[in-house]
Amino acid sequence: MQLQRGVDARVRWPRKTVAATLIAACLVSTRVWAQTDLVTTPPPNLIVANYNSTSVGPYGGLEGTAYVARIADPSASWFNPAGLARQGTPQISGSAGVYQRTLVAPRALPNEGGSFQQLPNFVGFTFVPRQGLTAGAALLSTNAWNQETDSELLSATGSGQQRFAYTADSEFSQRIAAVGVGYHGGGPWRFGGGFAFSLMNLRLVQGASDRIADSSGLRSLLVSARAAGSSIEMRTQGGVQYDTGNWRLGGAFRTPGLTIHKSGSVMLDGVLASQPGSQGASLFDTDARLEFHMPWEFQGGVGFVTSRVEMEVDFQGYTSIAAYPLLSSDQPVRVYGDSGASAPPSVTSRPFAPLTSESNSLVNIGFGGHVRPLKSRDLRIHGGVGSNRSPVGPADVVFNKVDLTTWSVGASGTFGKFQFALGLNHQSGSAGDVTLRNLLSGQVVNSAIDVHIAGFIYSLAYQF
Repeated sequence: MQLQRGVDARVRWPRKTVAATLIAACLVSTRVWAQTDLVTTPPPNLIVANYNSTSVGPYGGLEGTAYVARIADPSASWFNPAGLARQGTPQISGSAGVYQRTLVAPRALPNEGGSFQQLPNFVGFTFVPRQGLTAGAALLSTNAWNQETDSELLSATGSGQQRFAYTADSEFSQRIAAVGVGYHGGGPWRFGGGFAFSLMNLRLVQGASDRIADSSGLRSLLVSARAAGSSIEMRTQGGVQYDTGNWRLGGAFRTPGLTIHKSGSVMLDGVLASQPGSQGASLFDTDARLEFHMPWEFQGGVGFVTSRVEMEVDFQGYTSIAAYPLLSSDQPVRVYGDSGASAPPSVTSRPFAPLTSESNSLVNIGFGGHVRPLKSRDLRIHGGVGSNRSPVGPADVVFNKVDLTTWSVGASGTFGKFQFALGLNHQSGSAGDVTLRNLLSGQVVNSAIDVHIAGFIYSLAYQF
């Protein structure tokens, strides 16, 4: 942690923080207004919302998401519905998931954070209603961010000690129910289409405690905040595959979502006790307005296939989303003030500024495939690498910009009618200089934050 001394006593608003938009505050250069900003400004949280944050499917998660041109299992309901038509018989993927370990390490704090969770990341099946037509469905997760960080920092002042404590708990998940149909009428072409229903959950809980005890007395600041929301949206998707010799070509698209249900809530409490008076702030709204926008998605890939080797290169493109209020409220923030001069306390209101989100357009690249080392055995060794860039735009104050690099390795095979897959996936990246808190002393707590996500992938399928 770097404590920057000699900073102006006015609050220096951080660039990436949920708190910076919780209050539509004008920074006034008086001590009273600076203290008001302190009690209405909780610390930031850390939440990563990259589009490819979890491993999906029994095989796609092992090959760096480079699977759109070759996919032939029930996860095609999500990756590319045209791939369902490669299934000539029914198949059930009874279990496919990830044991995921997330590590969040603020370089400037003595404590690390994160989570360990088991994700039932994929259950799918296909059936063949008639020749050339295959239907399928899948339940899966595309985002499963969850982390909790708690830390304390003690530092000396001129004639005493300052204690800073920080806590942040966040969750962002998207669960998908996808249904699709693939058609193959003979020849090199396959076509598919379907729908995907997305359940989004967002939770941000954060708090800060700042206490200075020196020869001038005791000053204490406590701030906590919570924001949460959920939505259900329906998306349309379609895809195509073309086979020619050893080459496989594929493409798929997915539309933005049509909102079916949404809900939101925001809360804030802050108290500053100092000589001679005190400040406080409160906000409570369990019926806040929530909007959640998703981009157009386009994916294309080229694969090379032989009897024992398969390789593919894919790109995934996402359109931009202009800045919009993800969470907003008509309820005001009530600010309480006591001058300590035996005068009645003041109660004023300040409007709530919405939590803004914005996404840039981007393209991710993936490369993956597998080999069969034994000619007489159906055993495959999988591997893949890819980029998982952050879509976070400059106006976004909800999500953090962390570009991730991902790699995966694993093995799969068959025993009779059973198919299995096991593997590892790892993603890593860093958030830039994040302002964790503007302190009572005028110091600023800044830190870069490292993110590591490791997953153990497993699956079991039955082919009829």
